[in-house]
Amino acid sequence: MSRVMTVEDVLDSINDGSYYSRCSALRDLCPCRNNSNRDVEVWEAIFDKARDGGRRERNAAAHAIGTLIEKSAGSDDWRDVVHQLDGRIEELMGDPRAAEMLLGQMKRHGHARRGTASRNLRRVRQLTAMPTASELAAWVSEHPDYRGEAAVDAGDEGVRRLEHWIRQRVRFQPRRKTSEAELLKMARRFLPRAFGIA
Repeated sequence: MSRVMTVEDVLDSINDGSYYSRCSALRDLCPCRNNSNRDVEVWEAIFDKARDGGRRERNAAAHAIGTLIEKSAGSDDWRDVVHQLDGRIEELMGDPRAAEMLLGQMKRHGHARRGTASRNLRRVRQLTAMPTASELAAWVSEHPDYRGEAAVDAGDEGVRRLEHWIRQRVRFQPRRKTSEAELLKMARRFLPRAFGIA
């Protein structure tokens, strides 16, 4: 029976041992291999390798980061990890060598060309910057026009519809900014009772 690896064990596997064992450890940390490690300290180390590791290490780390970014578009858990690492993504994209490696890996994930990968990265980062259902529910509950007695629940059908509308807006119109007035209009539409609309 294998023991559960601690964060320290995982960090040791990335930083110690032979070059090839470090590359193997980085490959195993990719979410595409059913890895569910969401520890930010581990992901910080993966970002370090994407920038400063040997070529194979950078490649394996870039693959893991590209997969993380893609998974974050459809998972709140992975999205939370990306939220915490947003500065590191910005830093990585500012390094031409690391950015080229990351975009190359995203291209291998099924994007037709580098430009498409670059646009997809921007789109996914906009998706990860979107408010969660909990944040939307809190925003509605705290709005000056709110007429409900109890706070809106994040699982409310209207909140889910509002979240879906924002996702579709970002997906199909990634360059378009959503104003607070537009958001309020859609909130009134999906949650009429919350705003005293019969």
